[in-house]
Amino acid sequence: MRLRNFIIMRTVLEGGVANPKNVPPALLREMYEVANRRGHYRAFINLLRNAASWEAASPEYRNIRVPVLLMRGNLDWARPAEREHNNRLLTNAQVVTVEDSGHFLPLDRPDAVIQQIKTFTKVERPFPRS
Repeated sequence: MRLRNFIIMRTVLEGGVANPKNVPPALLREMYEVANRRGHYRAFINLLRNAASWEAASPEYRNIRVPVLLMRGNLDWARPAEREHNNRLLTNAQVVTVEDSGHFLPLDRPDAVIQQIKTFTKVERPFPRS
């Protein structure tokens, strides 16, 4: 199954946000062009083929000893059982639900993502630019 169809790609991206207007047309075009670069399709299929290994690796989450921030949109399409499973395994995780957002948080609420990261890492001012 080839997903290099613009309509399918747009539908997936817009289905992962709370408001489809949060996926600008220019970004859709750029992502479509990137997805059609030579070799990208094979890499994407390889990623999908190995999805089972991600779940198989989840018991290793118990070994993570550094603080973890899990951000989720209140309209995220991920199943609640999957979320709870990860919460139980990541005992050192702080879980944050971002309102008015779906699966693709940086598209829906970049402001909230930035603020949550700053709060989590206790960064109060922007990093100096070089």
